[in-house]
Amino acid sequence: MKFIITKLFLLVTLSSFAQPDKELDDLNRKIDQAVVDKNIDFLKKHYGEDFVFTHATGLIDSKESWIRNIEKMGAEKFLSRVHDSTKVEMHGDIAIIFGKLSVERQGKEKISRYALHYVRVFAIRNKVWQMICHKSTDEAHNP
Repeated sequence: MKFIITKLFLLVTLSSFAQPDKELDDLNRKIDQAVVDKNIDFLKKHYGEDFVFTHATGLIDSKESWIRNIEKMGAEKFLSRVHDSTKVEMHGDIAIIFGKLSVERQGKEKISRYALHYVRVFAIRNKVWQMICHKSTDEAHNP
């Protein structure tokens, strides 16, 4: 019995070390779903005030300009933003996520499809994980 309790304790303890990775990966995906859903309150909570979004095109958005662009979308909107091949690196109160994001966006006349590779940096602030940086490193259209 003592052996079983010890194994159970070790299992629970070791699984708790993996939680931040999973928590951050889930949050990363939820943020992009919030972009699709235009869940502005969620985005305001999880983008840091100093958030910088460097697009593959070289365009740079702040938290304010990126959220404003999402809010203004009408018929032209994101249909999906799906992550693949994500890897989370934990560095204390900082996390770096590397991944691929496949995007479908409704334009004026057609649906655009593209994929991009990215690096994202998250920091924990006031007990909330916030994205402070997104850098698209590569983009391919109609993947």
